Amino acid sequence: MRLTSVPLINFSTINDFQSSSQWTIRSTDPNQLYFQLFDLDNVSQPPYVPMNSGFFNAAIQTSPQRYIAGVGVSNQPVVMTVTFPSLDPTKTFTFTAVQDPNDGSVFSIILPGYSSAAVAPAGGNVMFSLTQGTKVVTWTVINMVAVEMLNQGSC
Repeated sequence: MRLTSVPLINFSTINDFQSSSQWTIRSTDPNQLYFQLFDLDNVSQPPYVPMNSGFFNAAIQTSPQRYIAGVGVSNQPVVMTVTFPSLDPTKTFTFTAVQDPNDGSVFSIILPGYSSAAVAPAGGNVMFSLTQGTKVVTWTVINMVAVEMLNQGSC
């Protein structure tokens, strides 16, 4: 099973949000970040539409279906961890995500407000680990977070 995560922004309710290619956060502000799981091995199959010449249009876009974590007794308990890696091990941050009670494919983490940008996640890649019962799936999303640094100075 290959999973991926898509950042959600402007999250209000499970029916009121936008998906994005990246979270953009300010390093010293507290942030609640939402993401949705998708199964890359389970894509929705579009209906094949016959064209004038009798051939079928195979170029119709398909999209992965959302993945609802924790379905079935063997997939319990569910634990999702989110890691912001760094070359400096003291600046690697790991958080336990909370599953949305209204949609099992949506999770969130809360980043505390950091006292300075030097101790905040630096941005870039985000690593995920989903444990369901005894099964563990891990994946990384490249450039999932951009961090706005404050007071960078100017010329």
